[in-house]
Amino acid sequence: MSEYDLVIRGGTVIDGSGVPQRRADVAVKDGRVAMISGNIRAGGAKEIDASGCIVAPGAIDLHTHYDAQLRWDPYASLSSWFGVTSITIGQCGFGFAPTRVEDRALNMQMMDRIEAIPLKSMELGMNWEWETFPEYLDALDKQGLGVNVGALFPFSPLRGYVLGMYDCRERTSVTDEELNEMKRLFYDGMKAGAFGFSLDKNLEDRCEDGNVLPTVVASDREFLELANVMGEFGVGHIGVTLGSGLELEERDSVRKMTEQLMRNSGRPLHMLDAQSGESAPWLRACRAEGLPIVSQITATPFDTEFKLSEYNLYDYLPHWVEPLVGSKEERFAKLSDAGTRKAMKQDVIDNPSETIRTDWDSVKVLEVCFERNNEYEGKTINQVSQATGKHPVDAFLELSLDEGLETMFGFTPLKNVDVIKGTIKRFNDPYSHISVSDGGAHTKFATGSIWPVYWLTHWIRDNEVMTLEQAHYKMSAYPAWFSDLKDRGILKPGAWADIMIYNFDELGFKYDGIVYADDFPGGERRVIQKPTGMRYTIVNGNVTFQDNECTGALPGKLLRSYDMVG
Repeated sequence: MSEYDLVIRGGTVIDGSGVPQRRADVAVKDGRVAMISGNIRAGGAKEIDASGCIVAPGAIDLHTHYDAQLRWDPYASLSSWFGVTSITIGQCGFGFAPTRVEDRALNMQMMDRIEAIPLKSMELGMNWEWETFPEYLDALDKQGLGVNVGALFPFSPLRGYVLGMYDCRERTSVTDEELNEMKRLFYDGMKAGAFGFSLDKNLEDRCEDGNVLPTVVASDREFLELANVMGEFGVGHIGVTLGSGLELEERDSVRKMTEQLMRNSGRPLHMLDAQSGESAPWLRACRAEGLPIVSQITATPFDTEFKLSEYNLYDYLPHWVEPLVGSKEERFAKLSDAGTRKAMKQDVIDNPSETIRTDWDSVKVLEVCFERNNEYEGKTINQVSQATGKHPVDAFLELSLDEGLETMFGFTPLKNVDVIKGTIKRFNDPYSHISVSDGGAHTKFATGSIWPVYWLTHWIRDNEVMTLEQAHYKMSAYPAWFSDLKDRGILKPGAWADIMIYNFDELGFKYDGIVYADDFPGGERRVIQKPTGMRYTIVNGNVTFQDNECTGALPGKLLRSYDMVG
């Protein structure tokens, strides 16, 4: 009988801690690393030749939206294809629990709008065998998983469950009785294994009717009381998304509130800030006070393709919300109205550099529908504007209207030297975490889940922004440490054997352009990408992917925070 379940031989081990790489064998027993040594004599029931390859901890992605997709795709692809072995769901205050039976359809419609998760796929792929948050965790636990999954308790469905799905979007305060019920439900969620809670202060995230989210209108008192509850458990973290559309005073108010969240809970805060560059002084001030805040930084460019027939991420502009709500026919009628167009144009004038989405040198026409518009294909909106003599907003909207809102546009971020330098500086900040895939969301538009390979190739191999050892620390051990994923993110005896094995020289991407798959329930389309050079992905000692082929194994675990204490 073999002494080990698996032995990985002859690879270059980067253990995630930041210490120098070394050639070594790795032995696995009962899902955990049993030994790392230069020449392991004993055999394994399965052996992998890792010669010429890097053997490193699997990537950990703490910002995903696979809450629905896991119900039909236990591997959380694309993430698992790119070496991710553990994820956190329930980010940005979004999720599907708790949800009353009568609110299921509305919740799915809201998630279709906010995160562009196809409604048909949710209707067909989610069996809704739960109502409460603990029941949702139990449902995930028993279904079988191809990745490890930890869950934050999302604030929006919590508030909707207590106040009602419509009232929770309007009311700016709660009664003592309602607050106590929210605290009770959250307490039960933490007892069931939640890793904390999440909230969203982002005006580009809107409900299906264009209304703001419950997290936007909720009082600070509600969040602070949940933080007090969390402090009783001594585990987990708080996820905060601070996005676009807020006035400076509003952003400052949110930041002050998040400082108090850390004080009340005593736990780390994981912050995604759309204006991360200008928030640096505040982050430094928090750290100087000893507040455990970690900044989320995306490693991938914001390359996105979209059509106005279904796109929603202009919602941070107040007069763009209503025209982009509803069916394609309803959108067409509203976007054709001269008064509506005038107000939309004024929004862009008033917010000239809010995001890249209205930087008309970065918005490009990728594909037109009709031959009469062929001359615009490949041009930026500013170039179309110059060719037609129209304001960029008019050029953008009129081309789309001419093609029934089916023109394909894309963002091509400018390679501004100062922006790149600022990004590299944030990567090297000791309090930044590399990830923010948004995996499971915006699947028709973007492929942010490719980030582990993009991070290792573009930023590390090609631009050498840090050592490979530091890069793996950023993507595995560090996020595991501050989020309390015990014994994960590092290769050492006793740690869980979550591993990626790859050829660094061959690491890259299979497809040069946009590739679609119709593999969601109902045949819904999504944009996909696959890696090259990724040899194996191993979860809890079991191979889940070999050279992009799924083994069918489901060794993933539903991670519960109470298992991480002690």
